[in-house]
Amino acid sequence: MEKKSTVIRHGDLALVKVETLPDGLVPSESKVMMQGSGGNNHAVKNGEIYFKEVDQFVFGYLMAQPKCQLIHPDHGSGCGAVKTATLEEGIYELRRQFEQTHDAMRPVVD
Repeated sequence: MEKKSTVIRHGDLALVKVETLPDGLVPSESKVMMQGSGGNNHAVKNGEIYFKEVDQFVFGYLMAQPKCQLIHPDHGSGCGAVKTATLEEGIYELRRQFEQTHDAMRPVVD
């Protein structure tokens, strides 16, 4: 039986649940996972970010701790300048989202 992946889409960022962190990663002091195409930061609360350029899609990992929240002005719930989305505890691969067009692959614009 094929195992299904958990993928959370957060604008132009995708988080894919994985079993373990790759060896040798160092946690970042930053709480910003990436800057979105619209110039807004995709940030995290209660999580550790590990940056590693794997390829044009995968750029790091997130270890989500209990009560982890994704923070962004456009994605999630809440009112005001910042919205939040709760993320289940675990390890996630951080990916830039791309879309297939008739001509080529291109980054998702958020």
